[in-house]
Amino acid sequence: GVRSMLGFSHAPRLGRRMIGVITANVLMILLALGIASGILPAKVFSGAVTVLHKTVGITLPSADKERTVAVIWIASMIVIGDGMLLMLIFLTRTVIG
Repeated sequence: GVRSMLGFSHAPRLGRRMIGVITANVLMILLALGIASGILPAKVFSGAVTVLHKTVGITLPSADKERTVAVIWIASMIVIGDGMLLMLIFLTRTVIG
């Protein structure tokens, strides 16, 4: 039926996807911790911060705030990404049954 066409009957595939999501979250958290603690320089993420700020149309952070802003952006990406994934799962379960 519809459930098997969408892959819901394949639990091992779903488990591998969840491991991928968890791995991505752990890597992002480690990146944020590395930047926050000073192990990694804030410049590691500064290119992405610059692009994000220019895209959104806000001013770039000063050099002393660069580390904090990088951690905030990483945390925001984790929350937004996981939220979108949870909403997708919720909506597909609601529609499929």
